Amino acid sequence: MTTSLPVLNDSALAPNWRYISGQALFAYEDYKYARPYERLRKARLLTPPGANTKLAKGSIPIYGLTLAPAGLSGYQLCPWRSPECEAACLGKTAGRSRFSNVQEARIAKTKYLMEHPYEFFRQLYDELLAASDRHGDNWAFRSNVLSDIPWESIAPDIYEFSPHNYDYTKSEVRAPKSLWWQHDLRLTLSYSGHNWDGCRSYLQLGGNVAMVFNTKRKSDLPTHFEGFRVIDGDLSDFRWADPQGCIVGLRAKGNIKPSPFVVHAG
Repeated sequence: MTTSLPVLNDSALAPNWRYISGQALFAYEDYKYARPYERLRKARLLTPPGANTKLAKGSIPIYGLTLAPAGLSGYQLCPWRSPECEAACLGKTAGRSRFSNVQEARIAKTKYLMEHPYEFFRQLYDELLAASDRHGDNWAFRSNVLSDIPWESIAPDIYEFSPHNYDYTKSEVRAPKSLWWQHDLRLTLSYSGHNWDGCRSYLQLGGNVAMVFNTKRKSDLPTHFEGFRVIDGDLSDFRWADPQGCIVGLRAKGNIKPSPFVVHAG
């Protein structure tokens, strides 16, 4: 059974990232010294391998932090969104995302971050450590499954656990900076239909760009677009392993209507 979802709009609150960042730092220091804390949430924060169709593809386990996209929770988590991507967001149109209990869980998790950031990060660090203990150097972490939060500035310590950290972003500032970050975080810039100049520049620097194609058949993806090689991004979500300077081709999913960010592949 599906249910109508709230309309995403600009009324969502901008999170107090400075305060949240400070709480994340306190939480990490207390985590390192194993100081006790009161866990306020019974449910886990990380989406485990296999619970998300995209994350489940591939040969190594991927854990993701899946918060409510855009302003669905009342807090805006996608500041670089476009109207088209917000309307067609896979966080509300595809797969299990269409079901109200899944949406409600993501909203609750997001509000937990906003209202109890210290406890949120203490639990997150514990879960990341558990994943590291279980898988060693054979797992990956996607910190924004549906959101677009600059965690590298807000809580960079979340990237200290996994050998492979990656995300997609629509920020033309975050993406180029990621090419020179010291910590291991691979960012793929998402094509919005309005940012081709920024995407081309990022590709020329050696970054990768995710682009959605409306193909006639599931097997159809172009081999090149505007002179850049296109690889099949639906085979797995292993974005950290992609060759540099490529377009990551994704097939249109969910109830996506004709949109500037969906490229006609012939």
